Amino acid sequence: MSRLRQALMAISLFAGSAASASFAEPIAPTNAENIRTDQVLGIRSHDCGHVIHLLMNSRMLRQSGQIGFGGQMYNPHLGCWQKPGDLHLLGVCLVSDACDTAGPIYQIQLQNNSEIPVGNFRISAVAACGQIDPFSPTAVITVPRIEAGGILDLQIQLPLSCQSLHNVAGAAVPFDTLIVAIDSFDELVECDELNNILILNRAEVAPLVIEEATVTEETIDATIPAEADKAPPTDSSLTAPTAPTAPTSPMDSIDLDDLDLGDAEQTAVRLP
Repeated sequence: MSRLRQALMAISLFAGSAASASFAEPIAPTNAENIRTDQVLGIRSHDCGHVIHLLMNSRMLRQSGQIGFGGQMYNPHLGCWQKPGDLHLLGVCLVSDACDTAGPIYQIQLQNNSEIPVGNFRISAVAACGQIDPFSPTAVITVPRIEAGGILDLQIQLPLSCQSLHNVAGAAVPFDTLIVAIDSFDELVECDELNNILILNRAEVAPLVIEEATVTEETIDATIPAEADKAPPTDSSLTAPTAPTAPTSPMDSIDLDDLDLGDAEQTAVRLP
């Protein structure tokens, strides 16, 4: 198969997500349940030969001074030539460390530096003790979709076997090196293939920081009902009302001692 044909098939995989409407929205998949089931059944975890191949390919690209595919590819879905896209592994954080029954969980952040959405590619995480080998404990998840220019956070859990690896002296020790690779099976043609892998010292992987909302005075004031903003009643407004005064009458201004009753007395005398 010619190199051009291989490249055309690869760009078809990369651009195929633009024409498909069956992809789910971006989610954060985890393979924790599969790992637990495999451990119960005694099934060996994924081998990491694909990650070793990716590491060797990246090394050869660096030696040759290349970083990826620099030309343009024909997109059969869009019917035009375009520059290949790029997936970028931004960082890795520790979600929870290993315990007696489960391996550690890591959060991976990646970005799609492309003009189209992509999906159905895989991410792998490998635990090693100094040096990787084909049977180093490996976890693999599938990314259903990431939008053009989008940033996606995913969680992946290593097998419990990562806590018991044999070092050069033959002793069983926990892993000390973490290798994370996006598009780990090299299914997409990218303009930059060197930003898909991170080799990390386990002790240097920072824990995931969850930002908490800060409560300010303005936030508290905004939650107080409007009725509470009214001024409280004063002491004067709580005093008992004074008793109403009786209505006045014109008779109240008459002084009986000053009345002139002469005619009245005379009339009384004249009565038979």
